[in-house]
Amino acid sequence: MNNKTTNYAQFLLIKFVLVLLIVPSLLFSQNTRQDSLNAVLPGDDFSKVATTIGQFLKLEYGAGGSAVGGAYTALAHGAVAMAWNPAGIAFSDGPDLYVSSTQLYAGISSNYLGLTLPVGGGNTIGIIAQYMNSGDMEVTTLELPNGTGENFQVSGLALGLAFTRMLTDRLSVGVTGKMIRETIYRETASTFAFDVGSNFDLGIYGMVLGMSIQNFGVGARFDGPDLDQIVDPNDDIQGNPQLVSRLLTEEWPLPIVFRAGIRTDVIGGKSPWFPTPAQRLSILVDANDPFDAVLRGAVGFEYGWNDIFFVRGGYKLKYEWNIQYDVLTTIYNEEYDLGEIYYDQNGNGVRDENETYTDGLQVKTDEVNIGSWDSYYGSDKYALRRFSMGVGLKYNLYGTKLLFDYSYSNYGIIGMVQQVSLGFGF
Repeated sequence: MNNKTTNYAQFLLIKFVLVLLIVPSLLFSQNTRQDSLNAVLPGDDFSKVATTIGQFLKLEYGAGGSAVGGAYTALAHGAVAMAWNPAGIAFSDGPDLYVSSTQLYAGISSNYLGLTLPVGGGNTIGIIAQYMNSGDMEVTTLELPNGTGENFQVSGLALGLAFTRMLTDRLSVGVTGKMIRETIYRETASTFAFDVGSNFDLGIYGMVLGMSIQNFGVGARFDGPDLDQIVDPNDDIQGNPQLVSRLLTEEWPLPIVFRAGIRTDVIGGKSPWFPTPAQRLSILVDANDPFDAVLRGAVGFEYGWNDIFFVRGGYKLKYEWNIQYDVLTTIYNEEYDLGEIYYDQNGNGVRDENETYTDGLQVKTDEVNIGSWDSYYGSDKYALRRFSMGVGLKYNLYGTKLLFDYSYSNYGIIGMVQQVSLGFGF
């Protein structure tokens, strides 16, 4: 390798060491009271949840990556890699098409389409499309809180072009430029962003290091006809024409995500211990640091038999947080009327013996400190709430490679999510 490539490899090794330090801290660190479902406690740290647009860009596209819990940065390859690490499309042997559909929670659906084409000289180009739709939701107003009879939708769309180059036989780098558009009812926000990634075969114990920065770009403002306001320039003059003005919304940033992942082949693949072409067992470790959330991680595995049948599993780290809140018990004053309002059930204007006061003295009787998902399900339920699993099947049919992937993920509070993906290699 030349000096430039060697320097870059040294940079990647430094990042590799940082990942090794970060992931154990995620495994053994105590949860903090961040993003409490109940309240942000004074003086506590809190993340920037709900401060960015384009949340659909952070969804796990592709059943293969979802099945390993998102620990896919160093393993992603082919057309689906553009959703994780654009450098992964460099490993396409020929034209590759990948489509995926996911039915999420609360009627939300997400879809993915990726197409890659090697153009020679170690270069590969790709096209990516990501789409999310909320489904129909009722329009409500202050005057009609039960609905106006009209429905609206929230949708997100990203269209992009990717380019990847193999710098050496062990190092590939890639970049994706994409247009992003998000719509809420009749208001839209549009912007442009880049993804940059690398994939480096360390040549040490069958290890591969993948890194990417996603959604790096400028923010966007929502704009649309519902922001129009009728303005009378002078209330003191009657009959003057009214003007139509439009409210200027604040600019929202994109959810930038830094990913770093390690793949280690224990059996087959690049493994120096058990080299075999018939099987492959890869252990995966990932750390991802979103702009609008706390540092997170994932561990996973993929087992492949003859590059035909695949079994996958993964576990998410730091995707929940502790909730601490007080339990208050209301003690009603049954002996003295201190001005509290009571519920007059029979309407006689007098507080009878069976009519209790509607307010009273609240006394702290307990303190609760539990996990956010436990607070919904109960601590004895859904022990594998952060676990994902899935299978894959690849078959060569008359020169066309057919791929089927399936994943089943437990998302805790919001339930189980299934994803189906199909791939075609030519």
